Amino acid sequence: MLRVDERKRFSSNIKLLTHPNQEKIATAPRLVEVGPSVPLIARDSYVADTAVRIEQLQATMRLLARDVDEVADKVAVLEAGANQEKRWLALQQSEKRVRESKLDEMLRRFQELKARLDKMNARSNGDYHAYNSFEAVSRKLAELEHFKDEARRVERNITFRTWLFCSAIIASTMILLASNVLSG
Repeated sequence: MLRVDERKRFSSNIKLLTHPNQEKIATAPRLVEVGPSVPLIARDSYVADTAVRIEQLQATMRLLARDVDEVADKVAVLEAGANQEKRWLALQQSEKRVRESKLDEMLRRFQELKARLDKMNARSNGDYHAYNSFEAVSRKLAELEHFKDEARRVERNITFRTWLFCSAIIASTMILLASNVLSG
């Protein structure tokens, strides 16, 4: 498993040639390209082939090390993106919980308000859905206005009758006083 936290350079188990030896090989005339002027000893050709293969192996190792570094960088970027997404998801979930709790609180308050309105207007039996248009509301307001006019009319009649009763009592009191004054 590739761990991004511990970024170490890729190292191989194969011992690489030291820098001075690499320079000797690089500056040494290439036997394969130039060609020998004298017959080569089997050991010299083996050493030359081994040097070429080691050089190819080192180049391959450098490429692999670079590729591993690139992959480690990409994994680090992906891991950072995943962590960012986790934080966004946690934030969205917390906001969703807050919205749901506010919605629950609002629903509870509306239910309390509806219960209070039902207590105040027991006749309606909680049928507030009947007033879902301006026309229905207008009819209800006209009905309530009619009751208001009726209450005013009854109030005027009661006031008139009260004044009439009071004047009758005053007149009868005056008659009794006048009869007492005249008789006595």
